[in-house]
Amino acid sequence: MDAASPARDFMAEALRLIHKRLMCLVDRRSMAQVCHTWRVAVKPQQPPPEESPLPYILLPGDGGPSFSCALRGCATHRFHHVPHCARDARYFGAYPGGWLFVAHGQTNGNAILSLHADHRYFLNYLPGLPEIVHLDDRSDVDMDMVMFAATLSSPPEDKNCIGAAILSYFPNVTNPSIYAFWHMRRGSSLAAVANGDDATYAGSTSGLQDVIHHKGAFHFLTGEENLLVFPVSEFVEYLDGELDIAPISIRRFPHCGYGGRYSENDVVVRYLVESRGHLLMVARIAPGPLPLPSPTSAFRVFEMVEPPLGTPINSHEAPYDWNELDSLDGRMLFVARGCSRSYEVARHPGFEEGVYFLDDGRLYDEVAMFNDEDVRHYPCRDSGKWLASPEAVPRVDNFLPEQGPSDYSPPAWLLP
Repeated sequence: MDAASPARDFMAEALRLIHKRLMCLVDRRSMAQVCHTWRVAVKPQQPPPEESPLPYILLPGDGGPSFSCALRGCATHRFHHVPHCARDARYFGAYPGGWLFVAHGQTNGNAILSLHADHRYFLNYLPGLPEIVHLDDRSDVDMDMVMFAATLSSPPEDKNCIGAAILSYFPNVTNPSIYAFWHMRRGSSLAAVANGDDATYAGSTSGLQDVIHHKGAFHFLTGEENLLVFPVSEFVEYLDGELDIAPISIRRFPHCGYGGRYSENDVVVRYLVESRGHLLMVARIAPGPLPLPSPTSAFRVFEMVEPPLGTPINSHEAPYDWNELDSLDGRMLFVARGCSRSYEVARHPGFEEGVYFLDDGRLYDEVAMFNDEDVRHYPCRDSGKWLASPEAVPRVDNFLPEQGPSDYSPPAWLLP
């Protein structure tokens, strides 16, 4: 019998306990890379369940962005080899695989880049995102644009990948109410929008709230809590690269109303999240009024209810409904425009169910920042996690390190 075996077993158990207590996922990975003995000791005893890794938080800062884990007390980690053009970019969306939507010039220089984690972080570029929106009407007008949120139909390397965005025109930026599409692999500087009654409908809303790719279609959430749906399979690309967008379906819902529990001055912004195969609408509430409301105080989560079979979805009535959930039922919802994600607490020890959120420009009138260079100022102050359960009083906890205001970007999720 090897007399050293008990000592080795004791050391391995001690390493596993230390590894388990590390709150930062990056620190856990670093510990496993110290040496072969440590790597073997902290290796999971069973294969982990199929679940995407949790997001990191991308933090703007002098000298380039850094990142943090979404666990309380996590340290900030620096990126390496980030090019100068990405250090003071505005980040406005994310896609799994480390992909980020950025505007190098705040209102222009749109691009998608990838920060992949290996032994160090490095950058990959694909063709740039559109800079001009094509108004497909009789006047055939092209206009500069500002992107507020974007997503993709599939990974950007996919030759059939279609991009979708919420935007406004430049230089007179208004509440974002335009939806646009482009073919990702073409790298076109031009985006297509709908025309006629469809564009009028979208422009008449109180703004587009969010966009998501769900069950083969792009879904845009309006200020009236309706959905504008575009099936990706019905997009047509012509030989010259011009994109003919899919016919629109308008899914109408009765407005939630929020039960009169909040003041009419409260600011409500909304996100779309796919969770357990269903579409959720997450309402974020901050005591108003604009332009500087108090920090976020509450969330309410609703699940889309499908109409009975045979109901015409383009009816002017409201065949769909938003059903409020009594609890999150073991879910963690990470929300931001264009890139919200849902995860299971059971598969991520150390986390609590709740809504994890970052600073959102809609809570302090972000449109003003694009119309006046003197007021471009992201407070970066309203981030945290909202915890609610039948046994506890709902509360908001701040899990981010202290951070001052930014002149070029609020924090953003980074999806590994």
